[in-house]
Amino acid sequence: MPSVEEMSSSFQPHLECPSCYTKLVPENGVLCSGIYNGKCKSCNKDVEFWSVPTPVNEVSFTLNGTQHKVTNPDPGMSLNEWIRNQPGLQGTKVMCREAGCGCCVVSVTRHDLSVGKDVTVAVNSCLFPLCGVNDGKVTTIEGIGNRFDGFNPIQERLAEHNGSQCGYCSPGFVMNMYSLLQENPSPSKQQIEDNFDGNICRCTGYRPILDAMKTFAKSENPIDIEEITKCPGVCGNGGLNCTRKCLTTSVYEVSGVLWYSPTTLTDLYTLMSKHKNNKIRLVAGNSGKGIYKNDGPFDVMIDITKIEKLHTIPSVTEVPNGDLVIGAAVSLNTLINVLDNQAEKMSGYKVLADHVRKVANVPVRNVASIAGNLMLTHDHPDFPSDIFTILEAAGARLIIADSSTASETQYSLMQFLSLDMTSKVILAVLLPIFTSDYIICTYKVMPRSQNAHAYVNAGFVAKVDKSTMTLSAVRIVYGGIEPHAMHPFKTESFLVGKTLTEQATLAEALTTLGEEIIPDSPPAGASKEYRKSLALGLFYKFYLTVLGDKASARVKSAAVPFIRPVSSGTQDYDTQKKEYPLTKPMTKLAAKLQTSGEAQYISDIPMQGGELHAAFVISTQGNCKIDSYDASEALKMPGVVKFITAADIPKGGINNFTPTSFGLAVEEIFSSGNVSYAGQALGAIIADTQRHADEAAKAVKVTYKDQEPPLLTIDEAVAAESFFDPQAKTITKGDAETAIKNSPHVIQGAVSTGHQYHFHMETQAALCVPEEDGMTVHCPTQWVDLTQAAVAQTLNYPVQSVNLSVKRCGGAYGARITGANHVATACAIAAYVTKRPVRMRLNLSTNMEMVGVREPYKATYKAGVGSDGKLNGIDVNLYADCGSTPNAIDVGTAQSWVDNAYFCDNWKIVPYATHTNTASNTWCRAPASTQAVFIIETIMEHVAKELKLTPEVVRKVNLYKNGEKTQMGQTLKYCNLDTLWKNILVSSDFQTRKTAIDTFNKNNRWRKRGISVVPLKYGIAYFGSQFTAMISIYHADGTIAISHGGIEVGQGINTKVAQVVAYQLKCPLDKIAIKPTSAFSNPNSGATGGSITSELCCKTVLGCCDILNKVIDPVRKTMPSASWAEIIAKCFANGADLSAKYRYQAPSSEMVNYNIYGATCVEVEVDVLTGEREIIRADILEDCGQSMNPEIDVGQVEGAFVMGLGLWLTEKFIYDTKTGQNLTNGTWEYKPACSKDIPIEFNVTLLKNAPNPLGILRSKAVGEPPLCMSCACLFAVKHAVEEARAEIGQGADYFVMNAPSMVEDTQLACLVEPSQFSL
Repeated sequence: MPSVEEMSSSFQPHLECPSCYTKLVPENGVLCSGIYNGKCKSCNKDVEFWSVPTPVNEVSFTLNGTQHKVTNPDPGMSLNEWIRNQPGLQGTKVMCREAGCGCCVVSVTRHDLSVGKDVTVAVNSCLFPLCGVNDGKVTTIEGIGNRFDGFNPIQERLAEHNGSQCGYCSPGFVMNMYSLLQENPSPSKQQIEDNFDGNICRCTGYRPILDAMKTFAKSENPIDIEEITKCPGVCGNGGLNCTRKCLTTSVYEVSGVLWYSPTTLTDLYTLMSKHKNNKIRLVAGNSGKGIYKNDGPFDVMIDITKIEKLHTIPSVTEVPNGDLVIGAAVSLNTLINVLDNQAEKMSGYKVLADHVRKVANVPVRNVASIAGNLMLTHDHPDFPSDIFTILEAAGARLIIADSSTASETQYSLMQFLSLDMTSKVILAVLLPIFTSDYIICTYKVMPRSQNAHAYVNAGFVAKVDKSTMTLSAVRIVYGGIEPHAMHPFKTESFLVGKTLTEQATLAEALTTLGEEIIPDSPPAGASKEYRKSLALGLFYKFYLTVLGDKASARVKSAAVPFIRPVSSGTQDYDTQKKEYPLTKPMTKLAAKLQTSGEAQYISDIPMQGGELHAAFVISTQGNCKIDSYDASEALKMPGVVKFITAADIPKGGINNFTPTSFGLAVEEIFSSGNVSYAGQALGAIIADTQRHADEAAKAVKVTYKDQEPPLLTIDEAVAAESFFDPQAKTITKGDAETAIKNSPHVIQGAVSTGHQYHFHMETQAALCVPEEDGMTVHCPTQWVDLTQAAVAQTLNYPVQSVNLSVKRCGGAYGARITGANHVATACAIAAYVTKRPVRMRLNLSTNMEMVGVREPYKATYKAGVGSDGKLNGIDVNLYADCGSTPNAIDVGTAQSWVDNAYFCDNWKIVPYATHTNTASNTWCRAPASTQAVFIIETIMEHVAKELKLTPEVVRKVNLYKNGEKTQMGQTLKYCNLDTLWKNILVSSDFQTRKTAIDTFNKNNRWRKRGISVVPLKYGIAYFGSQFTAMISIYHADGTIAISHGGIEVGQGINTKVAQVVAYQLKCPLDKIAIKPTSAFSNPNSGATGGSITSELCCKTVLGCCDILNKVIDPVRKTMPSASWAEIIAKCFANGADLSAKYRYQAPSSEMVNYNIYGATCVEVEVDVLTGEREIIRADILEDCGQSMNPEIDVGQVEGAFVMGLGLWLTEKFIYDTKTGQNLTNGTWEYKPACSKDIPIEFNVTLLKNAPNPLGILRSKAVGEPPLCMSCACLFAVKHAVEEARAEIGQGADYFVMNAPSMVEDTQLACLVEPSQFSL
């Protein structure tokens, strides 16, 4: 019988004799956990039985103050899935299901055994198990404020600071801040900025969000905690008063998985012994599921959060006598607090605490345990555990128990790696105490500044004799080099006793270390070359840290970590008060609905009666044919209804989600046999829930035949002569060949850009409902007309039988122009086949693999220039990678952008469109223009380097002047590039900063700074686009409803439209409401995109207003003192029609309607040894004409710029070269910019006194141009790299930096070699 030392849990087992079936009762009364033997008094037969805790069959918790009980809970269900299935609780969003985006964050209050009290923390509800909230309290966005009972101050301030654009991420930001304030009502600004390492926003550029949250800092305008925590009394039922006495019981189908929640180690050991033949998962926060989604399935899940002995931590005042003992189930954030508390007494612990802060993000660290992190690297050698690396470096040991014997044994962490952990459990970590003569250094280098796995992590612990500068002991550990963390034992041995101040010691140590560092080749990892160089560079940093003041002044900075200060920014613009509400800087109309979670997205639409869910089955191989399907196992899985393929498309329907009437190439909904790329849709599973559909889709077995190696890059396609018709001709102006030949200087080269995923926070989704008159489709599309036609074509319905409307999209950026059709058509087939409503929401990995992204580009160029840098002729070949179809081909458009801001008399621009085995690439914010601007700016950089001129001189001498003609034959009107160029140099204090940068670079060998200024000419072309609008005025109260043909995707189109209508009708703005865009009320409207939709929709409502004013103005003149409502009532009484419809089609005669001009200055600092970058400052100056709403336009500028930072510096696609699968298909592999990737100082100015005579209401478009200028960040990095290369005599040599230039690429470009390391 197992040990019974713990008696806190005991059970009265329900027993039955296996022989005579008599019910049995133990004679000794209540039994504790264990296995027992006895005799049946009825038949005298031996009986063996277990006494164990009862599996959890009811979860009880409060949700927004209301008690809920869930019977027979599914252990596999996340808290998010349960919440979003409750009526009125769709404010909590879901996207990645990896704890990588933050939109699912809710607040959970639980008793924390580590600190002995209830604590409130932010958690990622997409991973946190429903069963894990038993006895806890959950607060969602609905529980803190709403439009009925009043908004929470966090919701208000985020909205009022323009921190919500599309709004999908807003509830997650709000709840993260709410959770912080529960435990820390007066945080510092630094603590607030640190808190958002797990929240992604693709729209805003983060600055307004951080500004809003920092108003709660103790140094600003903190608010009484009661104002933050007061409950509005809402059960999630749309504002109904809550008595807090209601009880909700939800019953789920029993899944066969058992969930236990033991309270003692004895209970835990007994459960593990009883289920030794089952697959067991010990659960704390379940965060590992976000990384390794395919772990399992598990038979038994055991919650360890209620076992006190696993949560041991020292008290704040305790001075450990020996090792610091920390329970294995302690959360990572609690570990940070422990280390911080002990750091005042114990040397080196602050370093460890700061390193743990770099692990994942705040919501993950709130629930992820030490043991959980260690077990991830134990079970998955590819997991680069920072916790393992720093604990092993510190010489920590683990106490591990064998559940079968209850014996406890100490192991080193390296021993733990090879230990069979079956039936074992980590109990505690023993962390050594370090005296003041120890130096501890740890490092983590990752693709972006936060929330990422390490390329390489490292820990160094050394005992230093400062008098002799020798080491008596040293431990070195690297992660990210081999499958598991490793020690360079020979290097450790060599260093002991050596005099560190001697250059020979460093040189020999580096040689020895270089022989021991032999990196492996993970498929999605950084290169061997980089990781080896990085490992040596980190050792050098450690070495310099030990040397301290004995290192020379120029190299010291290598040892000093960059401490990012609190970010800030300015926004400068003018406005015309006499025209308010037009030109008024104001928050979006729906901002508070978005920040309170009340704004409804497609996935938030309430469940329909009999609703089913669908998930795509996608290919795992590209460039092949389907051999066979086998869905038999999938069809046996819980809740699965049907597997559909192309054969299920209705008779007469077409297997194509791009309507043939629009002249687009065929893109099959489901493959009919040929598979172009890995990730292509083959069919779909229909099931009762989205989770069941997603799980079953993975179970469909597909075999392939006729496999050929996939073409994945432009170079591979060119070599294979795999091209599409570029749908464009070679553009010539003058005689480029002769001009180049006769030039005193000729440069030539090549440059390329990569893919970029749109990263719309709401993944592609649709809800299709069969109706008596056809099919109602809810889909977040940017082009209602196209999607309506696609569904009609698929089902063989007349177009008028497809009812489609869109209220808003959770981000778009071009992804939903054609990409939304794929989900809408597949979902429509499923609804048609089942005759039931069907909803489909793509999981992130499917979205990233199946749907196309920004087109990669490559250019080869030759340019002839004068000695002053003046361009004489340019010959450029433009290659655009279309992917598997040419539907979004834009290389012809790129031809018109490739001049950017520069005049040249002679051009030859040849277009090519490559055909690769990747998803059909599509438009992405500023498509073609972004790549083309980068190409010509690269040429300008190349010219400057070859001629030994500064890039600023070359750019200035080539700037367009008013009246000059472009390569497209357009004569520039109102060109003010020279003015903007001068203004940016002054406003950014360029020359002073450039001098300071030169001084910095001279004084620092291993840190370098660079600065770059990029101008912009961005042509706006309406291309005959058309939109409709309808305005209805209601006579009863004078309120106004507007429906226009554009889509609100976060750009503020609805707000601008309302401002224009209020201005034109001279009515109160609060009388206006914007209704969803509808295929019925706004038929035949164009796509929302190209930055022109807000303008053109404002033009259409102006047309409506002109019609209405013809009946309103005469009445207004007779009633000069009447209110708006009274005027409207009189109009109605006069029999006036108070509705108007107007269609505007832009003329197609103009190649470019007008140009936007701008300039951007960016300064960066680069760590030469690691490649890490910090953007010190960015200044953006843009000519927006007379902005209709400067607050919204500034937000667009910032958001576009930060999206560009990702394109140039952090976002990279990696494909499996054999199958063509996208290996960067989630938030742990693909890295858009986070809140600490933005400029530390972020200044935006909209050019003042610059009305646009060619625009609508004197305005200019704004959404895309700043992204084109964001390439200044890459050139600033390049200039810093040039300074690093100059240190080794290679500063004069030109080199190309392709995009993206990841941290790895930046470091490799610096040409770092260990021989350069000096003391």
